[in-house]
Amino acid sequence: MSAFLELLLGAAFAALGLGYLYRPDLIERMNALLRDYVFNDAYIALERRKWGAFFLLLAFLFLYVGWSALKG
Repeated sequence: MSAFLELLLGAAFAALGLGYLYRPDLIERMNALLRDYVFNDAYIALERRKWGAFFLLLAFLFLYVGWSALKG
């Protein structure tokens, strides 16, 4: 994977993780669009902290890998 793609994925996962932690209303709006395919209302309400932490960890992983690839 290219370094810029990893940085982009890291930033996207960081935004998603922070959205789960601090703005669950935005995630619930996105959930309304994807409810039948990806999310379940009860699952988001009960598991938002776990998903937020997961996406932040994924973000840090991608940001670290992308940054280290850029630095050489």
